Amino acid sequence: MTAPERERAAVSGGISPLRLLAVLGLALAAAAAALIFCVLFGPTSVDIQRVLTFDPTTPDYQKVFHHRLPRALAAMLVGGSLAVAGTGFQALIRNPLASPYILGVSAGGSLGAVLALAAGASLVTAPAFAGALLAVLTVYAVARTGGRVPSTTLLLAGVVVNAFFTAGIMLVNLMAAPDDQVRIVRWLVGGLRDDYRMSALLPAAGLALAVPLALFLLSRELNLISLGDVAAERAGVNVKRTRTWIFLLSSLATAVAVSIAGPIGFVGLIVPHVLRLLVGPDHRLLLPATLLGGGAFLAVIDSVGQSAFDQPLPAGVVTAFLGGPLFLVLLKRRDQARAGLHG
Repeated sequence: MTAPERERAAVSGGISPLRLLAVLGLALAAAAAALIFCVLFGPTSVDIQRVLTFDPTTPDYQKVFHHRLPRALAAMLVGGSLAVAGTGFQALIRNPLASPYILGVSAGGSLGAVLALAAGASLVTAPAFAGALLAVLTVYAVARTGGRVPSTTLLLAGVVVNAFFTAGIMLVNLMAAPDDQVRIVRWLVGGLRDDYRMSALLPAAGLALAVPLALFLLSRELNLISLGDVAAERAGVNVKRTRTWIFLLSSLATAVAVSIAGPIGFVGLIVPHVLRLLVGPDHRLLLPATLLGGGAFLAVIDSVGQSAFDQPLPAGVVTAFLGGPLFLVLLKRRDQARAGLHG
């Protein structure tokens, strides 16, 4: 059986409940371990015995429950959303090197945030989310042709919209006051903060969980579309409607992530690609694995960036340093594989 035949069999057949439970168990264990790591590992030490007294007046309690835990949970929401969005976009475009940021969603969210920062706003979650949704609707309106959203057209529309919004970001930054320019640059590098509140994260958490659930309900259709529109149509999938839902849901997940932490790149590329190698291409396994794995990945990255260096590094900087070389390696391997097929 050839590799394409094995992949087709893997994504179109049944799934073992035992295997699903094993993947979920391992992913949950990784997420729990990451959360514990982020709570205990930081720029300063924590006395866990004092934390477990649950005395809100102690510095250790405040350090854990007012700063580290909310920040770690926010990182898990962002990382999980980006990883799920990357999984959706890679299935939609049928390219394992696709990521949420090639379709302009991040740039749209960043423009909304930058406009708010230039106007003197301190909270930019809502403007960032609105900007990301505007980018989603713009890309979709441009790419939609004859009731369909072709992959190539979608990709080109995303690149153009991304360039347009990026130019807008640069213009606003140039025209902003010097103090606002500093805040804008800090936003654009992408990163988490220490001042998250649990109540403020609840709406984002709801969306961050609803989108993967909706995509999971479409996992059979995702499997078939990842093999090609013709194969999906022969299997009875409404390709036009399903592709639209995949695009909108994946974009919504990206918008949630950008509104919380700014443009953090490469999570939506690295996590789905690595986990696809570990659990296979079946989205019934891949989606829950990327949700939990992406959250664990970004939470640990953020904690290490804040603690392991003399100058704390935003998560967006660390993921760029890791993701950039990895992207080039994956691109080189893909080109070599194609050359081998045609050689």
